[in-house]
Amino acid sequence: MSDAVPAVPGAVRLKAVLVAGDGELPVFDNATRYLDDRLIAAGLPAAEVHRLSAADHPPGGVAEATSLASIADRIGGLKPSAGEGCLLFLSSHGHPREGFVLAPSQEYLTPARLDRMLSSGCATAPTIVVVSACYSGGFAAPPMNRPNRIILTAARSDRPSFGCGAGFTFNTFDQCFLGVLDGAQTWRDIAARTKGCVATREAAMKQTPSQPQAYLGAAMLDMPAPWRALGGDPGAVRFTAGPGRFSPGAVPLPASDRTRHAKMLEQYDRAAPPKAFAMSPDGAFSWRDRSASGAHTEADVQRMALQVCEWYGVACVLYAIDDAVVAPLPSGLPPFHPPLLVRAGPLDPASVPFIRDDQRPLIAEYIARPSPKALALGVQLPVIEYASAATIGAARDQALRRCLAAATECVVYAEDQTVVLGYRTR
Repeated sequence: MSDAVPAVPGAVRLKAVLVAGDGELPVFDNATRYLDDRLIAAGLPAAEVHRLSAADHPPGGVAEATSLASIADRIGGLKPSAGEGCLLFLSSHGHPREGFVLAPSQEYLTPARLDRMLSSGCATAPTIVVVSACYSGGFAAPPMNRPNRIILTAARSDRPSFGCGAGFTFNTFDQCFLGVLDGAQTWRDIAARTKGCVATREAAMKQTPSQPQAYLGAAMLDMPAPWRALGGDPGAVRFTAGPGRFSPGAVPLPASDRTRHAKMLEQYDRAAPPKAFAMSPDGAFSWRDRSASGAHTEADVQRMALQVCEWYGVACVLYAIDDAVVAPLPSGLPPFHPPLLVRAGPLDPASVPFIRDDQRPLIAEYIARPSPKALALGVQLPVIEYASAATIGAARDQALRRCLAAATECVVYAEDQTVVLGYRTR
């Protein structure tokens, strides 16, 4: 195949192959089912999304059996025309020397073999490859790293990834990847958000960093993501109620977390409206109601529940508003909410997190202060403190110290008029 760099693509109509490589645990099929939902929501015809499963009885409807032959056949049949491209998503275990594990057939998909499949089926068309497996970093290296490709992997070639245990809905990388899709403008955005999310969750679980890898070919640096229009208003809360009602025993957290946090789940169940409950599938959650910290409106409790959940879990579901539970996707899985938490960029009073709307005039007061200055916020309580000082370091220390006098957890949110929140990695 020629390595001539094709033109930088604009919007591309994708044809997709989604592969779960092991059927013993539901996490892999859950990831392909969820991505199937989101691709169809983004406008792909169902006939252009091909799902392969290693399960004896694939969840979520009909799927082809996973094997090297079936993967090669499906990729080989993509043959995108002008204006079209390929998307390949692979989720399974990984082997440090052999590659991506196909458990039922006891086969392995290596980077070299996948490169040949893609060269045949996709040629120089824009191609996105996501490999969610331990030790998968080799898929982002030669011969795979061609100029028409974007490649995201769950781990460095010598590192495991995490979250494949029984009781989990998704593994860590898949949860993070799937949770940042809606509203993402480019694949570069998806790669950066996924990496930050993985670092946050692994730090919370005290795991060795898996260090997800990303390769963006020269022709693909600004490749638009198909979910650009699905985020809606970046600051708006989205929720469609389903028929279910909140029940502490039915919250789709890992069973051990439901047991450990049973009292908190029961507290939410008993709390009076307005209230909202947000959660990440692997265990982080947050809920808000009217409290002694001030009169919270319905908009406050919904927004703040999501923002606090995102600080701890990044990829979050707005699971309940009052007693109503969110409507599931066609796969039966609850939908991730588009990210609300603004982590970088210019400071905008309207998007400052963790606070009530009636507190926003205090952010305008901060903006009017002389520089150097820093803004600190309480995470669990809506505390706002700021300071000006001779240096930015001194301003940061003063603001944080004042905040911690009133709240148990505080973050420096802005320095001068730039948001510096980033991700929670310690």
